[in-house]
Parts: sequence; structure tokens; C-alpha cells
Amino acid sequence: MHSFQAKSLKQKGTVKKTVLRQYREIVDGVINIFTPTVPKEGWVRTIRKALDMSGAQLAVRAGMTRNKVSVLERREAGGDITLNQLKALADALDCEFSYTLKPKKAVAETISDRALKIASTEVRKASKNMFLEAQSISKDKEQYLIDELAEEIMRAGGRKLWLQSKDEKA
Repeated sequence: MHSFQAKSLKQKGTVKKTVLRQYREIVDGVINIFTPTVPKEGWVRTIRKALDMSGAQLAVRAGMTRNKVSVLERREAGGDITLNQLKALADALDCEFSYTLKPKKAVAETISDRALKIASTEVRKASKNMFLEAQSISKDKEQYLIDELAEEIMRAGGRKLWLQSKDEKA
């Protein structure tokens, strides 16, 4: 019975790692996608004007009032429109709606940077205490400890990696 439980736990770990890898592949897949800048007037008004469609005509197509379309166009330009409202207007303009959060760098790099930041903070705190006790370590040894701790933090993952410390601003 004990070996069955151990095997089951190992399988859960493998499944979790596989799922995590799949999520990371999805996220990393959008890094190189070109994302155009939003036009000053917003996409809805820009596309409507490109189609030579009036606000009243869009309102009819979207099942809204002309005033509602005008308000939503202004809200989109100001960054204060809901995704559902954008989807409805996109449908009325015969457009596909796309929504993406595009990481600035690969997930692995973000995780590594975060682990190094945490490790560096922790090791430097310990180094200060050691210095005060006349037990300071060399910069090379300090960097070695930072790298080792960062690896440990990355292996631990989630909770340890993203826990807010007292030193960080929320």
C-alpha cells in the first residue's frame, strides 16, 4: 500500500510539471507576436471610420443607441471599457476580438530574475549580520550562495518565489 501512495504522489508531481510546462509554452508563444499600438482614438472609432460607417449605423448594428456607442468609443480610448463591450462592438464591426497579455521576456527568465532577487536580498541580509559579527565572506562566495539559493527557490516554485517580503513595496 505504501508503494502505491508513493507512486501516486510521484505521478501527481509529473502531471503538475507537465501542466506547468504547457502553460509556460503557451505564454512564451506570444512573446514574438507583433502587437500594434492602439490608435489615439481607439480601435472601435478607427475601424468604424475606416469603414466609412457612422456612429448611428454602428449603434443599429450593435443594438445600442448612438449615444452609447459614442460613450463606449470614448471609454475605449481612455482605457475604461469592458472586454464584453469591446467584443460586442467588434462583432458589430465584423472584426475578430483579440485579447493578449504579452510577457516582456520568457517565463523562465522572469522566474530566474525573481529567484535571484529574493536570493540576493536574503544572502545580503545574512552577510551584513556576519560582517557585524566579524565573519564576513568574500564577494565570490556571496555570489555562489546567491546562485545556489536562487536555484533552490526556483525548484520550490510558486509560494516561495512570489511571496512578498517586508522589504518589497506592495
